[in-house]
Amino acid sequence: MTINNQRKENLRETLKDLLKISSPSGKERVMCEHIKKIVEPYAEEVFYDNYGNLMVKAGGQGKKLMLCAHTDELGYWIRNIDSDGFLIATKVGVPDKCVEAREVLVNGHIPGIVGTKAAHLQTPEERRQLVNPREIFIDIGVSSKAEAEALGVRIGSYASPMYNYMELQNPDLICCRALDDRAGCALLIEILKNLDKAALKCELWMVFTLQEEVGLRGATAAVNYLCPEQMIAIDTVPCADTPGMNWRRDLPVQLGHGFVLSMSEGAGPMNFIHPDMEEKIFALQQKYDIPMQPTSVCGFSASTDTLAGSMQGRGVAGATMTIPRRYSHSPVELMNINDAMALMEMLEHFITE
Repeated sequence: MTINNQRKENLRETLKDLLKISSPSGKERVMCEHIKKIVEPYAEEVFYDNYGNLMVKAGGQGKKLMLCAHTDELGYWIRNIDSDGFLIATKVGVPDKCVEAREVLVNGHIPGIVGTKAAHLQTPEERRQLVNPREIFIDIGVSSKAEAEALGVRIGSYASPMYNYMELQNPDLICCRALDDRAGCALLIEILKNLDKAALKCELWMVFTLQEEVGLRGATAAVNYLCPEQMIAIDTVPCADTPGMNWRRDLPVQLGHGFVLSMSEGAGPMNFIHPDMEEKIFALQQKYDIPMQPTSVCGFSASTDTLAGSMQGRGVAGATMTIPRRYSHSPVELMNINDAMALMEMLEHFITE
């Protein structure tokens, strides 16, 4: 595999652009509207389905293939505002260890802090405990409920961790909150921009789905709407190549070793790659020598849109292709952009051969 450096930089810039937008589960419309403006010049058709997924018809004829990436991220919903202007919040998917003392944006633009009791005032027992989910609050620097409401904050407002894009010593290593799944969304956008529609061997749809993090809901609706013969979820996946993990035994996935093909996934209901999809993907990998890490993600809570979508309608031949990331579901997710480039090459061959 040879990486096109210009295309890699284009992907990097698209990813950075998407990462600046706040869109926790249930509040994805701002993100979808932003993507809609980007893709409209390149697509044959762009619209929202009844559920709110952004549906993009790229073109082509033949069997219908749906590529999907989810637009939601982890965050917070505002469930009340107290008389002193503190926002009483509930977390949406945020791990307990990642709740307190975080910088956030409320409604995508109001800076705030997820509060924490001063360490000096905590009892020894409190210092060992995680925050009670019923006691999460956000400080936006106002002193009354009226001031908060004047800023547009209300019950049902949202918050997400602050934009924190960073490149490490190796600039191919990118750190930011919400790489899950802004990386997948950016990948689909770049594929669409560079697409030769005359070369398509299928009727290609790209779907930017909702509420993946809270139950794979958008993909369920999208598949029932489109009834594709095939679907591929483009997402990110945890990797265990850090201290304290036995990656060879538990999850043989590493940064910088290519994209991940999920042979199976799911902690409860399990999903297995469709044999026709498996055969084609392995053939393309060998033909073009694309870095790929086949992995079984059974037994982990690491399901993707394929788990729900492939069982809808008349049934769909499904596969999941993902970009490895360290520090999953934290504000400091870390990926290697070359793994995303490997996935881009695989997808471009898949849709044209």
